[in-house]
Parts: sequence; C-alpha cells; structure tokens
Amino acid sequence: MDEIVKFDLKNPDIKPGVAFNNGHLALLEDIREIEVPKAKLMGIYAIVLILEGKASVMIDGVTYNLKKGDLFIGMPNNILESAMFSVDFKCRCISVSVEYAQKVLPASFVPWDVKVAFEEHPVCSLQPQEAEIFCHYFDLIKSRMGLPSAAQTKVVDTLMLAFIYDLRHILSPTVEDKPRTYSAAQNIFNRFIKVIENSAPKSRYVSYYADKVNVTPKYLNTVCRKISDRTASSIIDQYVLNDIEYLMKYSQKSIKEISVDLGFPNQSVFGKFIRMRRGMSPVALREKLRSLKAQDEEAASAGEQQTVG
Repeated sequence: MDEIVKFDLKNPDIKPGVAFNNGHLALLEDIREIEVPKAKLMGIYAIVLILEGKASVMIDGVTYNLKKGDLFIGMPNNILESAMFSVDFKCRCISVSVEYAQKVLPASFVPWDVKVAFEEHPVCSLQPQEAEIFCHYFDLIKSRMGLPSAAQTKVVDTLMLAFIYDLRHILSPTVEDKPRTYSAAQNIFNRFIKVIENSAPKSRYVSYYADKVNVTPKYLNTVCRKISDRTASSIIDQYVLNDIEYLMKYSQKSIKEISVDLGFPNQSVFGKFIRMRRGMSPVALREKLRSLKAQDEEAASAGEQQTVG
C-alpha cells in the first residue's frame, strides 16, 4: 500500500464541491472531485447520502458498492483506499471533526453503539422520507451558515445536535438488527460510562473508575482511545463540565456551594479546573451561561408571540 496521508477538513483536497467548510464542520454537494491518490487515514466523521447514481469505495481493505438511497458513515481512523463514482453520481455529505463532535454532543449522548455497529459495515439504506429528512437538515444548516448573526454559531450547533439525534433515531433499527458481539474492550468501556453516569458527585480521577471496572488506569485509557478516540480523562471532564454548567446556568446555588456539591476540595481547585477547560473564571462562565439562558428565554417568548399573532 502507498503512504497513508491524514485526511481532515483542513486538507486542501476537500475544496472541490464544498458548500461550507470552517475546518470543523463541512457541507459538501459533490465529492467526485476529491482526489484519493494515496490511501487516506480519516480524521473526521463523514455522513454521505447517495441521491443519484452509484459509487464504489474501499475502506480498510473492504469494497462497498453504494446506490441511490444508501447512507455511508465513515469513521475517524478508517483508511480510505479508493473511490469511484458514476457519471450521474450526486450526494450530500455532512462531515465533522472529532473535536467538533465532542463540543456539540452533550455528555449524556453516548453514540458508541452506532459507532460499533457501523465500523464493520458502514452502509445502510434509507427510506425516501428518511432521505428527505437528511436533505432538509443539510439545506437548513447550509442556509444558517450563510447568514451573519451573533448567534450563528449557536444556531448551527443546535441544528447539528438535532440532526444527530434524528439520525440516531433513523439508524436505530439498523443498529438493533446488527449482531452485538462486544469485545472485552467494548464491555469495559460500557461499564466505565455507566459508572460515570451513576456517580454523584463524579470523581475526576481515572484511577477511581479503573478500580470500579477492575482494570489499571493505563489500560482503561487504552480502551477509551480504542473505542472512542478519546482519553479517559477527557470523557470524565466532559461529564464533570456538563454538571458544572447545568448547575451554574439553572441553579441559584453559589459557586462555592456548587464546587462543594461536585466534590472539589476547595474553590481554588474548582476555579483552576474551569479556567483550564473553558478559558475563564467560574464567575465569568456563570455570567456567560446565564446570558445564554436569557437569550433562549427571549427567543422562546418571541416565538410564542409570533405564533399567537
């Protein structure tokens, strides 16, 4: 095999056919011109709906033949070896970086079942109405990306989250129909996630969870990287931050009370944790979150008035 090249949304080969690309989220209307001169290590999630024609792609040494109505899901660390398209080929492709997926998805959304199911066979067929839903999201997200707005980023992120939830619902029968033979690593990972979700307050130490699932911290980290492309620490931090931001946004508790409730030894450690991961003080984070909450309430009120009118 030729030299493997890393492929992500900052790669110059992705420019043809792009409707939008900010380096983390890209909408593509034509992928035929994207060159695959060498094997490419995918650094993104690529969700491709075939609208017309046919395509043949080789992923990890396996060739997949795609037709109208097929949905292809490419995962990070897949190796794309070749791609061929018919003359009448048309598609819609939504691609996101690993970092963007981590940013948009809430900690409570754990799509590992989808990931496991589609790693071995990344193709499924959609019903016409399901394909229509995909295209509606594509067009809506594209339209919002082109409009200057102070809330544009938040609007696009929210639409992407809605798209992912709807996509997961559409794919759930396919995932359920596929045989579930979990490896030892997948079982450990699933137990790790359950321990985090059931912990209150949530420990911030990998060693705590490793002990709960009867493995070493080093091995737990290896498992997390293999299954989710993330470290155990980053997964734990996401859950802890989710709890922090929820309490700061919706509760009337003081910052000190929140830090105590979440098991931080003191406010200094709490502040350092937030600054390292959000780039601001706890006070500034709370102000930002409450400002967003006020904007949400104002937008909801305006929407209700418009509906009544």
